[in-house]
Amino acid sequence: MKGTLLSIGALLLILLGVPLFVLLGGISFGLFALYEEQPSEALLKYILETLTKPALLSIPLYILAGALVAKGRTAQRLVEVAEAWLGWLPGGLSVTAVLACMVFGAISGSSPVTMIAIGSFLYPAMRKAGYPDSLALGSVTVGGSLGILIPPSIPMIVYGIVTRTDIEKLFLASIIPGLWAGGILVMVAIVLGLMHRLPRQPFTLKQALKKSLYAIPALGLPVVVLGGIYAGLYNITEAAGIAVLYLFLLEGLVYRSLGWVKLRDALSEATTALGSILAIVLMAALLSYFLLLAELPFYVVEWVEKLHLTPDMFILAVVGVLLVAGMVMDVLSAILIFAPAFLPAAQGLEVSPILLGVVFILSLEIGYLTPPVGLNLFVAMGYFQRSMGAVVRASFPFLVGLLLTLGLLVLFPEAFGLMRMLQEM
Repeated sequence: MKGTLLSIGALLLILLGVPLFVLLGGISFGLFALYEEQPSEALLKYILETLTKPALLSIPLYILAGALVAKGRTAQRLVEVAEAWLGWLPGGLSVTAVLACMVFGAISGSSPVTMIAIGSFLYPAMRKAGYPDSLALGSVTVGGSLGILIPPSIPMIVYGIVTRTDIEKLFLASIIPGLWAGGILVMVAIVLGLMHRLPRQPFTLKQALKKSLYAIPALGLPVVVLGGIYAGLYNITEAAGIAVLYLFLLEGLVYRSLGWVKLRDALSEATTALGSILAIVLMAALLSYFLLLAELPFYVVEWVEKLHLTPDMFILAVVGVLLVAGMVMDVLSAILIFAPAFLPAAQGLEVSPILLGVVFILSLEIGYLTPPVGLNLFVAMGYFQRSMGAVVRASFPFLVGLLLTLGLLVLFPEAFGLMRMLQEM
């Protein structure tokens, strides 16, 4: 009876089209009220403990950094230097889109922000150069998804908080898989460029060096942020603050592109995005707290033990669950719900939480691109004014590239340097 009432309530919330944090909050508080009575003080204490985690402070700072880059000239400089060096390749502008998204993703930590910032320049440029709409649309939509795999990554920070995994080590472990994913997407772009016999722009060393000179301050940002983290000079939260300060100086004093209006818009967009993300994180964290009190992790471990899974089989099972979850859930909710459930079983099988985290992020990155809830699909539909079918078809060849990367990661982690890296950590 209790389960029926809760199911009906959740269904009504879905039919009413309430925001995701309201749905998660309604389910979480309903579960606590019906099955696991807890004093309100205990729930409030848990929420406050979640809010005061030091790494959580880095999320609003990285969101603000992404908003500043999108409003300024940093994204344009990155596009120009990539185009100058790579425009001569078959599908050179599509290759430029993928690589520019990789670099920008290391600044913003957000897939939708990366896709819009790079797509706003390169999508019209590709269409003007005679690229088919499918190639132009697919490369920026899927390339933008690299934002959650290339560190710093907001979902990766959330995974580290939930599983209490060293976030700096997660960042380090995701670099090589991120480069592999980007490299495979580049190969897809080149193959498609050859198939469509697209025009290539001539390569001029003088022009490439000139554009590189102009882009040095922009290219220095990921070096300052990631280099400082890995050199042990500062943690991820301090790095986020340095990134924001660097961008204020870069856009305000060097590029002179950050007037009061753009600054106001950037702060407004960052605040709105922050409110949405924190609300989802808190409500999903409450749901995870209930599942923990209900001993779901214990049942998952027991179930895995009964199946007699090997570590490789377990990781394949996790990937299967996450690929399905990515079709119907947003990335943060999937991490907050499934990571605490799978982690005890992974530890029982001696699967590194860092390797599990990289698998989580890459699997859910694919979820950004799969209907019916793929976030990047909806952002691309709205921003580029295309139908869902058009975006899905355009993304498919690049999505196959990401699936290939995931398969290689699961089957041959040593090819990514992960096994050696995990042994050294």
